Amino acid sequence: MPLVHSSSLNSPLTLSLLRSPKLQFQRKKLLTLRPDCLWEIETGYVRSVTWTGSGEVTTLGIWGAGDMIGKPLSRLKHYQLECLTDVTAQLIPTSNAEAQAAWMRYTNQTEIMLQFMHIRSTSQRLLKLLYWLAARFGTQVDQGYLLDVPLTHQLIAEMLGTTRVTVTRMFNDFAQQGKICPLPRRKLLILCADLGRELAEFEF
Repeated sequence: MPLVHSSSLNSPLTLSLLRSPKLQFQRKKLLTLRPDCLWEIETGYVRSVTWTGSGEVTTLGIWGAGDMIGKPLSRLKHYQLECLTDVTAQLIPTSNAEAQAAWMRYTNQTEIMLQFMHIRSTSQRLLKLLYWLAARFGTQVDQGYLLDVPLTHQLIAEMLGTTRVTVTRMFNDFAQQGKICPLPRRKLLILCADLGRELAEFEF
């Protein structure tokens, strides 16, 4: 199927007739929100974001290949989908049977994020988040799991309700403890042999 540049979304003809072209978005671009469609991600990573009236940003979730996301899944007034990498995605009408299943996956991730927020220890909250991201998006290697989602310390802080300085300090602590190994280009090696045991209380 041919690829269509994201600028073509501005065309009413494209919006009304071409329901399933694959569209390309560059890093930091926003996915257009539509009330009757979800985005199905083919490649790349996207984060869903909201913010308060004072401008405080919260990252609601991280999404990758195979995930479906969009405004129909959220009741929030302020809601955006930001590309963390270059992304290829396509619009899926909410009437599509596959789109219906997206509700369950979206609810599942939202519940898991709420569980993280109720872990009292900030360091344990961060470690569980990293384990969960590794289980969802990581590639198993000899030493553990390679996570190539480009997560900045600020983005992680927004997910956990803490500060960037705190996340940086905990990353340094985890590295010294042999739990993680930061790599170039914001890649991260999670040094854990059994994610299933570490995430036994979660379902995903």
